[in-house]
Amino acid sequence: MKRTCFLLTIITFCLTNLAFGQSALSQGDHFADINGIKIHYYVSGKGPICLVPSPGWGPSINYLKNSLTPFEKYFTIVYYDTRSSGQSTGPNDSTKYSSRDFMNDMDSLRTYLKQPKVWVMGHSMGGFQVLNYGIHHNKNLNGIIALAPLAGRDSIYEREFTKMVMKRKGQPYFEAGSNIFFGKDTTKNKNSEMMPYIFPFYFHDVNKISEFEKLGDPQISDKAGEYTDASFFGSEYLFPLLTKIKVPTLIVVGDDDFICDKVSQADRIVKNIPNATEIVINDAGHFSWVEQPIQFFADTEKWLKKLKLKVQK
Repeated sequence: MKRTCFLLTIITFCLTNLAFGQSALSQGDHFADINGIKIHYYVSGKGPICLVPSPGWGPSINYLKNSLTPFEKYFTIVYYDTRSSGQSTGPNDSTKYSSRDFMNDMDSLRTYLKQPKVWVMGHSMGGFQVLNYGIHHNKNLNGIIALAPLAGRDSIYEREFTKMVMKRKGQPYFEAGSNIFFGKDTTKNKNSEMMPYIFPFYFHDVNKISEFEKLGDPQISDKAGEYTDASFFGSEYLFPLLTKIKVPTLIVVGDDDFICDKVSQADRIVKNIPNATEIVINDAGHFSWVEQPIQFFADTEKWLKKLKLKVQK
């Protein structure tokens, strides 16, 4: 009798753990207790696991999970709100918002999902996160997809940034936005307050803003923005360290991206990563897949197929 009870206990324990492992990657919304905070993540798609963080400085995952769905044919995508963004909680200590904290969260989520290796994909400062993760955790990766990534600011970046901003001179939105960029207007100092004035700069064609708005409320967190500044999140200069990334890496950039441009960012990132490919999307700004979805997804899928990734049935 004791032996039977013991066996039943073991079976129940195993089945409970198996169910838990499955539920952690079931389709839909989840929450994970990681590093003293509660991370919200959303699972969709089939195939190898791919972690997709929100940018980190404030927006939620909404615009990503509602627009990157074609990748879900190749991956089980785990979109997650980084600390203090979207539905994720965050620390009360603003010094706990460093790039190291973000990398620890990404790696802890990988461990929580019981994945020896993962793909990672990020946009903008999410691109910074996945490149930084690749530098420090290359052994835990299958590959990287970085959309309009940032890898460091220097004189080359400042020159290109100024050139791309001034390229928009004469546009109705130029004066208000450029005053913010060049420090002439300090009254709009919260991200949620500034964004309406600077957002048109992010597009090659401002008429495409309506397409972005269809993706849902970005839910910009001002706390995340304040903590980003306090902890200097994303301020590291990654270029000299990119050689440590050995996995296949795709860099995608819009030819008219003013904030993470081709010349100072994408071109130099690809030059420093041994196994990297660059795709330039024509007539597109910072959200190249929103402005030019046909070219974007056709070109990125070609790259995936070269790596023998298959559409999941």
